[in-house]
Amino acid sequence: MEDIEIKERILKKAEEIFFQYGYTRVRMDEIAEGLGISKKTLYKFFESKENLLREVIEKIKVNIKTNCDIICDNSQIEFIQKLKTLMSYIAKTSSKLRGPLPEDIQKNKPEIWKDINEYRKKESLAKFAGLINEGVETGAFRKDIDQQVIVLTYVNAVSSLINPEILSQLPYTGDQVFEMLIKIIFQGILTDEGREKYHSSHTRVNNEKGVKV
Repeated sequence: MEDIEIKERILKKAEEIFFQYGYTRVRMDEIAEGLGISKKTLYKFFESKENLLREVIEKIKVNIKTNCDIICDNSQIEFIQKLKTLMSYIAKTSSKLRGPLPEDIQKNKPEIWKDINEYRKKESLAKFAGLINEGVETGAFRKDIDQQVIVLTYVNAVSSLINPEILSQLPYTGDQVFEMLIKIIFQGILTDEGREKYHSSHTRVNNEKGVKV
């Protein structure tokens, strides 16, 4: 039991240091020192720094799958709230995958970065797309908009907006920006009057082109 606890402590500390400083700048003896253990003890559980990094990534992947499953399998909340909760989780996960560690991995360990992205698509983004599709099938969402476009629009908007550099230019917190994104996706930016004018203009243009609407 003690070995399991020590390994968990190492993974937690390594994740913290890696995300703060990146991968290449961190030495194994610094991780050991931060934990108050010897390098010998550290190497007992992890044969190399890359092995430690991969274990940290695996832990993150397990957390992503667990959280996505919990959200999507929760029958106690209604569909829209479930989707909003998943979107919130994706936003927080995306914002975390920024900074020294992701940039370092992309540059120096591209195979690991590729694995991370593929897993995100497989778990969180696939779950998101699944809920969007469910919304279309149940009549909650329109059928004339491609689900993949919705998913990519949201994910890219989150990646672009919810990061320190962009947020520093806005008078809002990350949570406030996220709420605005949710509102735009679910409600759009047009008022009822604006929608009527848009529909009227859209219909007129299509009629002029001979397109049936």
